[in-house]
Amino acid sequence: MKSIRMLTIVFGLLVLLITGWMWPGLPFAQNGKELAGGATGYARFLPGELFIREHLTNTDHTLKTNLQPAEPDDANIAQGEESLSESLGLWMLYALEKGDSGLFAQNVKVLQKHFYQNGWIVWKTGGDQPQVTTNALVDDLRIAEALYLAGEKWNEKSYIQMANEIADSIGKHQIRDGMPVDFYDRQHGVNSDTLTLSYLNAATLHKMREQGRIEEVLDGQASAFLQNLPTDNGFFPFSYHLPSKHFTYQREVNLIDQLYVALHRAQAGIASPELWAFLKEEFARRQLLFGRYDAVTKQPLVQYESPAVYGLAIETAIELGDADFAVELYERMIRKQIRRPESQLYGGYIDMSRMDTHSFDNLIPLLAERRLFNEGILQ
Repeated sequence: MKSIRMLTIVFGLLVLLITGWMWPGLPFAQNGKELAGGATGYARFLPGELFIREHLTNTDHTLKTNLQPAEPDDANIAQGEESLSESLGLWMLYALEKGDSGLFAQNVKVLQKHFYQNGWIVWKTGGDQPQVTTNALVDDLRIAEALYLAGEKWNEKSYIQMANEIADSIGKHQIRDGMPVDFYDRQHGVNSDTLTLSYLNAATLHKMREQGRIEEVLDGQASAFLQNLPTDNGFFPFSYHLPSKHFTYQREVNLIDQLYVALHRAQAGIASPELWAFLKEEFARRQLLFGRYDAVTKQPLVQYESPAVYGLAIETAIELGDADFAVELYERMIRKQIRRPESQLYGGYIDMSRMDTHSFDNLIPLLAERRLFNEGILQ
């Protein structure tokens, strides 16, 4: 009798798995989602998506900045349940890569309700702090990129219109000497005089020009500027001061900043051979990448690895057609992820010393992993 009951249970579980039912904590298929190519069928939940949905999502569908709650004490830093426009843009790009039109539409509503003001986007929201009065160019361009691509993919004109409104706001408030700058302070009516180089997403500016929202000269100058960036010992500058036309380099090099420059260059069809050679040589020597390096000696200054560094390096490798290196980076990256299905934090990239994580360190790896599957590099 017991054996018959056991066979019945096993058979029932097999039926549930075959029909796409979601066993808690495991990355099985979800029935009925739209796939990246526009077809409908089974869209697989990746472990990182499960973690973000379960642990980093507020009740209003904004994304938490940190896993652990915090009492924000600095208006210039997002903490705890406060939500970043950075996170929103990355989540939108992930929904696009996954082909999940429902998730994308949900996040457009989040954008409109919590961040968006006639094309201008607050860089953070939520919590008890007063509403911030500045935006962030890099996040606005990322959100506009997602809206343009989603509008084209799903033939949704309202997405294109919102992206155009973002372009209009940037064109009106954030251009100095023919170049975009970091932010616009809506309350005080002033903009930055500096461009952080990792912010310069020239491919999205090109889309804005194609839509007739920014001047052709701005598009051309941004692309030429990105292509002709100087380097010092193989590293890109950190920022550019428009009034003085002066580049600033940092002695302590953050690979996140360097990789964003390399990724934006790659998206615009521009290689970054010196930086890329350093990354590949460093990885070949150590089988890992550290988060920060000395700009002169090129020795690591920290002992931590950043999941986001690996994610951005993977995305750059994909853009450059370096699939083998992308796989090596991925295999190292997921060693930082909790992959045990029985864990309550399954799918998260957790700093175990603090039992905490940042949304960026989960969204960037997730987006990179989805792209690896979409490109056929991972099966």
